[in-house]
Amino acid sequence: MTERTPAAESGGGPRLELAGVSKVYDDGTAALAEVTLGVGGGELVSVVGPSGCGKSTLLRIAAGLEAPTSGTVRHAPERIGYVFQDPALLPWRTVRANVELLMELRGTPRAERRERAGRALELVGLAEFARHRPGALSGGMRMRVSLARTLADDPDALLLDEPFGALDEITRAGLGDELAALLAARPRPAVLVTHSVAEAAFLSSTVLVMSARPGRVVARVEIPFPFPRERSLRATPEFAEVVADLTGRLYRGMAEVA
Repeated sequence: MTERTPAAESGGGPRLELAGVSKVYDDGTAALAEVTLGVGGGELVSVVGPSGCGKSTLLRIAAGLEAPTSGTVRHAPERIGYVFQDPALLPWRTVRANVELLMELRGTPRAERRERAGRALELVGLAEFARHRPGALSGGMRMRVSLARTLADDPDALLLDEPFGALDEITRAGLGDELAALLAARPRPAVLVTHSVAEAAFLSSTVLVMSARPGRVVARVEIPFPFPRERSLRATPEFAEVVADLTGRLYRGMAEVA
């Protein structure tokens, strides 16, 4: 089964595309089977599915960190930002220095990277912790530093692997709002892997539901609510219906066998 989002099919074509991607590891484990999707600029596509279905593998292949066994990956974006599940901060560097790291490696002038790091830390609510080191922060705060590091580098596309999982609900909702605003202000393709069906429904234009391993796209659900979306949407019966539909598709996908 192949899936392509509407924005990816528009006249300009997809900015990030995977076509017929499968992944089988050396030990014989089949992680993905014939996954095809396209993501257009300014579009956020969420991927949900049972644990172990290959969602993170899909992101790593999209980022070029792993090669598919078969299929193709085409990147129009010049630079791809990747937010991992683990914050992967350098413990000897301050929060600000960690946020500046990618820009420093690219040779961004010091004054510019200091300014951009400051804006990113404001965005994630950690400006007052700029001089702290990661060991002094909670797990959720470290994840926010990781997100700030990627946003400060201003990538052309965003791949997010469960970036809000360790956060409290208020912070999670706030960062989701900021992510949506960021994509509206500077359109770029974004793919979000999440275990939260409600989060996927609220943030995304399209949600892809994957089967149990080997992961296949078993459903594509276009979210009917226009952008920008107010938080009050989450309390409406219409939103509850969409979440219930996605949840049902997810459970059916868990029962799928290759």
